[in-house]
Amino acid sequence: MFRLTVISLIALVSLSAFAQENSVDGFNSRFNLVRNAEGKVTVIKLKRATRFFTIKPFIEQIKNDLLGQQAGLKNISEAQLDDMLIDLGMNPYALNVEGGSQEAQNFKDSVLNVANIDVEAAFSELDQKDFWAEFQARLNEAMLFLDPSVVANLDDSRFFYRKAVTHKVVVWALEQAEKRFTNVPVLNIATFVIVRVHDMMLEQRHFAHNMLLHYFETVKETSLGMTKAEVDHAISSIYEYRIEATDIFGSNRANADWDNFGINTFYSSVRVGNATINGWKDPFSTLSFSEIKKLNFAFASVTNEGARKIYHLSHNANMFSMKPALAYDYSKPKKVKQLRSLLNIGGVALGFLKLPAFIKVNADRFIKSIYVQQVRTEGALVGYFESTGDTAMMKSVYAQRSNLYIVE
Repeated sequence: MFRLTVISLIALVSLSAFAQENSVDGFNSRFNLVRNAEGKVTVIKLKRATRFFTIKPFIEQIKNDLLGQQAGLKNISEAQLDDMLIDLGMNPYALNVEGGSQEAQNFKDSVLNVANIDVEAAFSELDQKDFWAEFQARLNEAMLFLDPSVVANLDDSRFFYRKAVTHKVVVWALEQAEKRFTNVPVLNIATFVIVRVHDMMLEQRHFAHNMLLHYFETVKETSLGMTKAEVDHAISSIYEYRIEATDIFGSNRANADWDNFGINTFYSSVRVGNATINGWKDPFSTLSFSEIKKLNFAFASVTNEGARKIYHLSHNANMFSMKPALAYDYSKPKKVKQLRSLLNIGGVALGFLKLPAFIKVNADRFIKSIYVQQVRTEGALVGYFESTGDTAMMKSVYAQRSNLYIVE
């Protein structure tokens, strides 16, 4: 018995050392620590990053997705769409009974309406090369004002607050689009592209930030070549990036307590995640999760309905649901990716429905609540699988990111 205990302990230590080594190697392969003359880390940069953002490939992707969905609609029934929505915790048939049912119905209608869209004609009207070239140039100029490869500035507590410059470009583009595109559905596609491209550009940093937080949580700072104070400042910079451009009070709070702002915010999220897991373990929980294993601050794996799955600890399935968001289903490895592809299509196709603007806005918010924050957080899941040496799962997470600007 004693011998078995010793062997188990040695195996556990070896596994931990293996994970630490993989984490350090992963961190060093992805991030570059910029030091000043005194050797202090001042900036953390991505070694592989999209620095110049092109818009045409995204427009082509949307067009091809719509054409693909038109061809595939014969293979997906209304009942299958209903099952997908119900699986998300939404019932499009329970209108005025369950919160969000109207938004679910509008999303479903937009997907079913794809068959009626003249895709070639719409994208021919959208193809105003001079407009998209100017938007792209202005957006890239604004992004370079905040080097896209910089993920943390340890010495400047207002470094990312300058990101408001990109919002000004988006406002300009939206105003110009209204003048240039007189066909309302085409204008709606243009608006979708403008807003989504900007979101995806920002998403690259969010994704990297959550990967960094995984490493900071699970690897000793000295192994990463940093001091505790440097890690604390890097985490403060990560959370400073999340402050809205209009939130001057939040910016002031971060600036006033730069040493503790990030780490206090981070551990608040850790406590929320721990409380979520405790809720799942409650014998009265309706989720029926078993074999729960915490992966890091953002994710836990569980067995549910006979299958192994990974769920988010801080994001729900959608804005109206209390169910956790699914990050990966081992029994249906393409499930999340396919859902996100459909959500992107639904977001574009929504513009072709004859609905009041406020209803479309609500439906768009519902759609984004299912995947936008979830994708950003899954950088931490890449970090976890890198630590375990599971390259195949790393690729699977990247494959479902629905963002062509995030570099593997």
